[in-house]
Amino acid sequence: MYEVISIAEACMTRYVHLRNCETGAIEHCFDDSFFCDEGQKDFWFMKVGERYECKIMLFGGPLEPDEEITEKCMICRQIGPMEKLGLYNIIPVESGGNIYYITEADAEEISNIEEFTYVATRKDLIQVDDVISPRYLWRYNG
Repeated sequence: MYEVISIAEACMTRYVHLRNCETGAIEHCFDDSFFCDEGQKDFWFMKVGERYECKIMLFGGPLEPDEEITEKCMICRQIGPMEKLGLYNIIPVESGGNIYYITEADAEEISNIEEFTYVATRKDLIQVDDVISPRYLWRYNG
């Protein structure tokens, strides 16, 4: 469960700042659900001070052997089997007591899914309560 502590809105995207009600961790998440909307629900129903069940996707990739560890690096471990979110497969991982998700493609690049360093350049909201981001409900063929 996450509490919305602030929302910074732009024209079609926004940053949603969340506090994990269990761990106290603050998450700065990108929300592009409105931009991706193709007649589907988006996350603009979220209100500051309200609480929601959220899934957060890590974007970036596993730390490469020649890369330096930075503040964007997270020690992660897989905590469950692959799940289906809309049309895509996602993998639940844990870092610092917080649950996140990575893509199936990222997981295929990781040699030891039991513990790995992930460079999270961005965190995206992918599901809020029972609403899935429209991005995960259609496939891009580009």
